[in-house]
Amino acid sequence: MNTYIATDAQFDFAPRPGRLLQRELDARAISQAQLAARTGLSPKHINLVIKGTAALSPDVAVTLEQVLGTSAETWLHLEAAHQAHEARRERHNALAGFVDWANSFPRQLLIDRKVINGSDSGPNLAAKLLSFFSVASPSAYAKTWLEPQASYKRSQIHSIDPNLTALWLRISELHAADLIADAPMYDSAKLQAAAALLPKLTVNDDVGVAFRKAQKLLLDAGVVLVFVPEIPNTRISGVSRWINGTPMIAVTSRYKALDSLWFTLLHEIAHVLLHPKRSTFIDGFKADDDADSQETAANTFAEDHLIPPAYRAQLAATTTVKDIVSLANMLGVSPSLIAGQWAFRTKTWGGPIAKLRKKIDLAELVA
Repeated sequence: MNTYIATDAQFDFAPRPGRLLQRELDARAISQAQLAARTGLSPKHINLVIKGTAALSPDVAVTLEQVLGTSAETWLHLEAAHQAHEARRERHNALAGFVDWANSFPRQLLIDRKVINGSDSGPNLAAKLLSFFSVASPSAYAKTWLEPQASYKRSQIHSIDPNLTALWLRISELHAADLIADAPMYDSAKLQAAAALLPKLTVNDDVGVAFRKAQKLLLDAGVVLVFVPEIPNTRISGVSRWINGTPMIAVTSRYKALDSLWFTLLHEIAHVLLHPKRSTFIDGFKADDDADSQETAANTFAEDHLIPPAYRAQLAATTTVKDIVSLANMLGVSPSLIAGQWAFRTKTWGGPIAKLRKKIDLAELVA
């Protein structure tokens, strides 16, 4: 699993250039007044630079290079390092006001998902979270990650935690980052062809292998597919997003059933194929999808690919495990897919046929 903890190297101490300039003058037995005379700068300005009250400008750096022989780049590097150090110090002080926001996230969850280290706390914890979400402040986080959720299409009737939804979305984005960077251009015809092949992959007993084959099929079509374990209180089974012009699909093992996993994947593919680019669809199912034409269309797409309409009558007439297995063999798919569709259509969640629905946890299989 990817690690998201920032490890930027920073100076613990960055002396102001004026301090080093004074040392240089002392070593050469040159007074500030003498340096002013040699450089043509006023004694007051030299004194302000040495005290750090005035910044060491490029003009002064070039002048010092000519008079003292130390390169202008060295002086400017010292000035930049000092200013950056001071800005970080001020930023660290400001982070103290963000600690309550950072503490509103479940700490152990952040550690488990490798967003933070166990030792992170206080301003450092706030800094890690802001860096993870790639924002500068809690208000920027709200505008970037919370406000857009109001416009996301959400197939879900349950209340959810918006902070944890943002966390899961960001993790999925980071999981997909490397693949997105190298993904070929999106090709809708190739994605259509891939969707037709996906149900056939379900006959593979190793679901992890089948999932990786699905990843390759979709990547060939310019679509990035990743698995990201569900986060409690998000109720997410899948999401489709467009990131930098590349469609990304992320799925979870929310329902821990083989048929649910492949239905979710086909549902998200439908959103990519049928619905506007730049849209984000977060799906949890078990919702009144009939109230949303886009969700209804995605459901229909998934159902038609799992069991083509020509075989619906045969599915409706199914009453035994033998019938389910026979139809699965005819279609070249796992009986679990047929059993899942049968259970959904008949609203029968128990009994011999329902037991054909293979239980899986993709998190364990792809670990």
